[in-house]
Amino acid sequence: MAGCQHQSVRYLAEPEISNTDGALDRVLGPKPQKRSTPAIFLHAGAGFHSHQNEDVHLKACVAAAEMGMRFLKAGASATEAVEASLRVLEDKEITNAGYGSNLSIDGTVECDATIVDHLGRSGACGAVPNIRNPISLAKLIFDGSKRPLSLRRVPPNALVGEGAKIFAEEHGMATFSNDYLISKNSRDRFLRWQDDLLRAETKAKEASSAQKGTPAMSCAPCQYETMPGKPTIPFPRDHTAAIMSGTWNEGQPNSPYLPPPGMDEAQQAELTTLAITQNTWKHTKNPSWKTAYHAAGSSKKYSSLVRPEKAPENDGEHDDLVFLSKDTNVPVAGSAKDTETWQQPKRRRKQQKRHLDGLEDSEDMTAKRQHQLSDDEEDQVTDTIGAIAIDEKGYIAAGSSSGGIGMKHRGRLGPAALVGVGTAVVPCQPDDGDAVSVAAVTSGTGEHMATTMASQRCAERLYSNTRKGPAGVDIQDYDETAIMESFIVRDFMGHPGVCNGPSAGAIGVMAVKKTRGGYYLHFAHNTDSFALASMGGKDPTPTCVMSRLPEGGEIAQGSRKISIK
Repeated sequence: MAGCQHQSVRYLAEPEISNTDGALDRVLGPKPQKRSTPAIFLHAGAGFHSHQNEDVHLKACVAAAEMGMRFLKAGASATEAVEASLRVLEDKEITNAGYGSNLSIDGTVECDATIVDHLGRSGACGAVPNIRNPISLAKLIFDGSKRPLSLRRVPPNALVGEGAKIFAEEHGMATFSNDYLISKNSRDRFLRWQDDLLRAETKAKEASSAQKGTPAMSCAPCQYETMPGKPTIPFPRDHTAAIMSGTWNEGQPNSPYLPPPGMDEAQQAELTTLAITQNTWKHTKNPSWKTAYHAAGSSKKYSSLVRPEKAPENDGEHDDLVFLSKDTNVPVAGSAKDTETWQQPKRRRKQQKRHLDGLEDSEDMTAKRQHQLSDDEEDQVTDTIGAIAIDEKGYIAAGSSSGGIGMKHRGRLGPAALVGVGTAVVPCQPDDGDAVSVAAVTSGTGEHMATTMASQRCAERLYSNTRKGPAGVDIQDYDETAIMESFIVRDFMGHPGVCNGPSAGAIGVMAVKKTRGGYYLHFAHNTDSFALASMGGKDPTPTCVMSRLPEGGEIAQGSRKISIK
């Protein structure tokens, strides 16, 4: 038709939905990402916990676990949750970390801390004074180590002493005077230990003078004592103060009611005059933690970590909990469906337990013993604390914090400041279909743990499913309980550096193995006790336990599975 103009029209195969202000995109939102189940695990130290203060320690663990879980449910990272939970324990006077830590030989508080993320990256501070929360300083160093510096300088991931303190001040962290970090109990411990050191050194000088004045046959010195006088008790510095004051120092494998290793009967008898007797307190098990095992030749259930008068009944409330000790023969898993997964090997019994062969009871001894019991009501555990967290992204992180051993030398670095010693993470490999990663934290004798690289070795054992066999050859084993036992007995206690060391090797280790099927908590210790707590994202409240070494046992073990389905 003349005069008509034809317009070209573009037809779309499919209608196009678009907007200019992004309102529709905000309404629809991005595709939701699958979130992992968060979890928090922590311990308040391996050592000697008095029965009187057991509830205090467990309540501190519960409060720390609840704080960590609040952070995780709010979307915080695993490292942030570790920091938050350990800050709670550092602020508790009952723990040896941050406020109320042990004092060094000159009365100064110096703390150690480490934090490690899911990639194995770390931040650490050691022997740092004037810091109330050393785990926060370790986190600050960790965050700074991920940012590049000018001129291609490498940012530090570990700082010690005054350098760590200056770093904290430069980054706005508050520092406090030494007196502000000392609690009444830590000051009392220091004064008692100071008096004890003076007495021990005085006795050593007197014994040395007496030996010089004693005639002896002509022979090579320091080889034979031909005319020994009255035997003198060698009071080790790390045992004496604990015995005299009713408190227990870091890294001691037994309670103060047992004699130091290598002490003969005469020396044990003289120790008895100091009212040091075997612990006979009755312990009431925490009803929120159900544990059981079968004694050999019996169908009756008993607690594996404590021995109550009446056997507890397993009501199935915590079927994912398993506890073992080295004197158990046929352990029972908490859940029937997990029986195959948690099959345990037979335990090896300790042949003989050291006892104090002292004098018979008397009225004077009874009075002294009652005085000792009243002192132990004020017992404060002095050991490293640690935490492991898994966030909603499935990332795992671990951290440790400690005030170190009492009366230590200034500048001493404890295991909490050393990656691979007190804290370790084995990252998940990109091509691993099971997405396995392991974190471990340790507590105990720091010098021995440094010799054995304790946390790293434990984490690697669980990650690779191996244990140390004869002649040091690794053996493949998929029983995590056997791996944990072998780690304590062979990798740690059987290490030549520990066996030939000047002090007994004490250790408590807490490890978490993260897989696609769930989170598996494993712990073991050869100390008198070990305080732990754990909480999964679906748990209404934290689960806590004071694990205690049974009479005649060498190692106490436990485990728990947190399901993520």
